[in-house]
Amino acid sequence: MKSSLLFLLPLSMLIASYNTAANESTNDSVVDEKSKVQQVFNSYMTKYNHFITNQELKQSPVLYADQIMLMTGGKPVILTPESMNKGVTGFLNGLKEKGVNKVAWEKVEIKLLAENIALASNVAVRYLANGEVYDRAGATYFLNKNPKGWEITAFALHKPESAVSFLPKS
Repeated sequence: MKSSLLFLLPLSMLIASYNTAANESTNDSVVDEKSKVQQVFNSYMTKYNHFITNQELKQSPVLYADQIMLMTGGKPVILTPESMNKGVTGFLNGLKEKGVNKVAWEKVEIKLLAENIALASNVAVRYLANGEVYDRAGATYFLNKNPKGWEITAFALHKPESAVSFLPKS
């Protein structure tokens, strides 16, 4: 009995230390992947503001998958990156005509659902040249990780108040 206890005690300590190390590694991986998803949204906003300033929609980095589902108040639509970029160009031209000269994220919340699937719920603020807020808009995104990195595969436009919070409830 004593010999089996002498064997089991070190074994249980080894298993506990392995689980702790695995959890720390997993947490580091989650933080790293979330920062990569965050970079997609940083690039997204950089592209928008570059267009507003320079009337050019940069093609790099690629933000969208080969097919993107857009959900608004109507029927969902499947878009290609080319048709998405055409729509974004028209949308940003419309904002410029209304006096918007800058767009910024008020909130970007990211939840990893799996190692290759993320959900993000964001609020964007659109500013006029004098710094006043023109409006706010919400959108929730599905992203997929592939060998090229994280890409937006679907998104829904909604009121900013409908943005999802992934923060733990206190």
